[in-house]
Amino acid sequence: MKESHLQRHLDFIYFVQETEGYQMTEKAEQLARSVLDDDMSGDEAVSTIIDSYGLASESDSSGATADGCYPNSDIFINYFGIHDQDLLDAIETEIVSVRMAEILAGPQEWKFDFEHLKTLHALLFADIYPFAGQIRYIPITRRTVFCLPQYIETMADDIFKKLRSEKYLRNQSLDEFVDNLAYFMAEVHALHPFLDGNTRTMRLFFQQLSEAALWRINPSETTDSRVLEADIAALEGDYQPLITILHEAVEPL
Repeated sequence: MKESHLQRHLDFIYFVQETEGYQMTEKAEQLARSVLDDDMSGDEAVSTIIDSYGLASESDSSGATADGCYPNSDIFINYFGIHDQDLLDAIETEIVSVRMAEILAGPQEWKFDFEHLKTLHALLFADIYPFAGQIRYIPITRRTVFCLPQYIETMADDIFKKLRSEKYLRNQSLDEFVDNLAYFMAEVHALHPFLDGNTRTMRLFFQQLSEAALWRINPSETTDSRVLEADIAALEGDYQPLITILHEAVEPL
């Protein structure tokens, strides 16, 4: 992979991870770089990560709880049986960075439907969590109430039908593309279909969508705090902060 393309993908991975509070390390970057450069497969990189922590994936970590967490804990049940949030975050950062690199370097033939979104989530998190790629079954509230679980399928059907009717935002002017992109980003964010990992999956989805429409979102043109506040404003119906950021960040391929 050309160095310019490789660096562009690494910048995007940094942005997606650190916007969500996951701190990239030199190790995470080097592993992602190796996958992007085809020096190592995604599976090889994940095995390296697991071995480096002296872990083994457990075949049965399904002790199901109502919220998907270990009893009397807010730590999600995971295949490594980890009950230390800091350790789990470190491993998750490395594995998700590797899997994101694998997706970015792989074939970009996607349908941009709800199955696409679920597949991305599964690819990013299936090494870690039993709920990867699965629609959540409990309500989630974080400064706002996201779509209730019983309505996720119906809401998703409406969103992705509308996206298809907009021809996946292809052949649009910059202004039209940015306005529509902000709208659909807010809709998918409000959908919040998974127990965790929603925003990282959403950002990858919309970067792929943008590139298929011959645009890209350059994360170097914004900051974590501005993006988070714009996301929240869009959830509350005010798209302008997100539109402003996207006007600064979106550029033609």
